[in-house]
Amino acid sequence: MILDPTLTTAYLVLATALAVAPGLDVVFVIANGMRHQIKGAIASALGIGFGSVIHAIAAALGISAIVAASPTAFDILRYAGAIYLAFLGVQALRSWLNYTNNLDPNQTIIEVSAWSVFRRGLITNILNPKVIVFYLALLPQFINVELGHVGLQIFLLGCIHNIIGITFLISIGIAAGRASGWLVTTSFGKWMDGIAGVFFLGLAVRLLIADKPEH
Repeated sequence: MILDPTLTTAYLVLATALAVAPGLDVVFVIANGMRHQIKGAIASALGIGFGSVIHAIAAALGISAIVAASPTAFDILRYAGAIYLAFLGVQALRSWLNYTNNLDPNQTIIEVSAWSVFRRGLITNILNPKVIVFYLALLPQFINVELGHVGLQIFLLGCIHNIIGITFLISIGIAAGRASGWLVTTSFGKWMDGIAGVFFLGLAVRLLIADKPEH
């Protein structure tokens, strides 16, 4: 037995509650669903999920603890993530301005590859230092050291949280993608890029003011 059944059951309840709580990932997936419909929403959710797997591996190997112990490393990740989100926000706002200026009046949903949107989700998740702090603060509380394989337990718990999170994000993303498909046929459609841009910029600000880990 690798995981403690009692601890894992309690963890499932908590992980589910945390996964469905509104946060950066939820807003990011909704914004991509608005811009790129269902395909974009699912791709961004999968990108976030793959990033979370990387965080789980880093936590299991002790790399996350090293990063969290360094205020400099934490700030580097935080600023890089904020800059990237701001870049996505500016891109979305420029697309909105192009549409409102009739530079491309027939285009309200930007056609991009699923890989491109997946990559954005992956990068934003990897560059979010709060995920590192979250894993370090939460996962050790549900580990039974007597079972051994502490690193493997951390990784498996991280994967469990990730599966729950991806399932929820995809569900929310599909809803946002379907809504965008309807909204694009209305006068509201021309505002979707603008709203997504504001979302991205808001996420950048939120990351900038993220609390630093305690030392």
